[in-house]
Amino acid sequence: MKENCTHHPTKQAHFICPYCNLGFCSECITKRQKAFPLQNEVMHLCPKCNREADWVGVENIIDPFWKRFHIFFIYPFRLHPLIFIVVLSIIDAIFSGPSFFSLIIQIVLWGLLLKYAFSSLQATIEGDLIPPKISTKTISDDFFRVFKQIGIYGVIVVGFIFVGRSVGIIPAFLYLFVAILSVPAMIIVLVVTDRLFHAINPVVFIGLIFKVGWGYLLMYIFLILLAVAPSFCHTSLSNMLPPGLASFVANMAEGYYTIISYHLMGYVILQYHDRVGYHVDFENFRGYTDKGYDVKENKAIEKPNTEILNRVGALVKDGKLNDAITLIKDSTKVGGFTDLVLSERYFNLLKMEKRSAELLKHSKIHLNLLAKANQKTKACSIYAGCLSKDPAFIPSPLSLFKVAGWLNESGKSKAAISTFNKLIKAYPGDNLTPRAYFRSAQIFNDRLMQPEKATRILKGLIKKFPNHEIIPQVQNYISSMGI
Repeated sequence: MKENCTHHPTKQAHFICPYCNLGFCSECITKRQKAFPLQNEVMHLCPKCNREADWVGVENIIDPFWKRFHIFFIYPFRLHPLIFIVVLSIIDAIFSGPSFFSLIIQIVLWGLLLKYAFSSLQATIEGDLIPPKISTKTISDDFFRVFKQIGIYGVIVVGFIFVGRSVGIIPAFLYLFVAILSVPAMIIVLVVTDRLFHAINPVVFIGLIFKVGWGYLLMYIFLILLAVAPSFCHTSLSNMLPPGLASFVANMAEGYYTIISYHLMGYVILQYHDRVGYHVDFENFRGYTDKGYDVKENKAIEKPNTEILNRVGALVKDGKLNDAITLIKDSTKVGGFTDLVLSERYFNLLKMEKRSAELLKHSKIHLNLLAKANQKTKACSIYAGCLSKDPAFIPSPLSLFKVAGWLNESGKSKAAISTFNKLIKAYPGDNLTPRAYFRSAQIFNDRLMQPEKATRILKGLIKKFPNHEIIPQVQNYISSMGI
């Protein structure tokens, strides 16, 4: 039975806290880099008790392979494998023919395809469900692996001949049937161990088959269908398309289904990694969901604020709002509030707990962050709420200036002027004060149709701040008024 996230019941848990006995998804778990000398390792901490949690393993995260057959068919439709298949198919179509040179080209292309398919299987086994990029590593490095796989087929053929001559044709075909049934297991063992003699050892590959169980048989049936699909495509299209185009499409189908087959074999081992004794690290795991492909989010170390938010979320879920407030307060004593999300969480908690004095105090900080982020609606709403509680409420000059401008935009001209006046009185020496004068004058002239009052404000502005950078703009505006 799969574990679900404590905070997101519809999501599967990636970690279990052995102390709290709670499950957490990758969004809820806290990630922290280990201290020197293990600075490249990541700790996954329970957001409730802040102690290290245990990874639940791949089986709790991924779906069984028989539930995601449709996703296997999407796998090659990524940029790198798709381009690779197209290029190989074009070259094969160009050099198709009965010549010896064409045969060499086709053998090389087949080897490159097989090597990339091997790389896909290897990546999948390691927990990376994204197709590998085309590079020297994926298509040329350790190319001897391709010959090792050919060696598997060679051993099967030699064994068939030997059994046929020694025992008879019927036992030979029985041997061949068992050998072909075991080929996927041999390939998997070869990729995992990189040892040909290990791959053809009956004790090893038959043991793997029994460990996987009926899932292996289901995988094998699916692989058979994938193996005959290219031939079916070629037969179906050979009479409908020109020879060159039919060859190209058939080669595309062969590359496409080959990559799917190897990815499937890797996924089966990933699913049953505990049974077959293959270790998968969470740090290497990368998968895809119904919404698309995930990045290796587990590689990214969370910012301190993200860690705090996770712990706050856990406390809120448990109804410990005051503890959550204390945690945020303690974590911001030194650096203050720089994260709008953390600030908003603190604001909402204070509001829920009806801590009016603390709420008004924090509102000045929160409004400044909202102003910097141009959060118009929230900033105006919070400012109005604070004024209703305390008419003498005065936030930062930036907050007042921006809120006044947004109030004017929404048609609240008098409220905007009142807010600009509050800035002027509270911060007479601030650099925004001359601009507040100017904006007030514009509102009086353009919105309230009171040019006389606007003129008095503008002349007073020039007299009071003659050297401010806004003065040339003020003078141009006065000229446009016809004064």
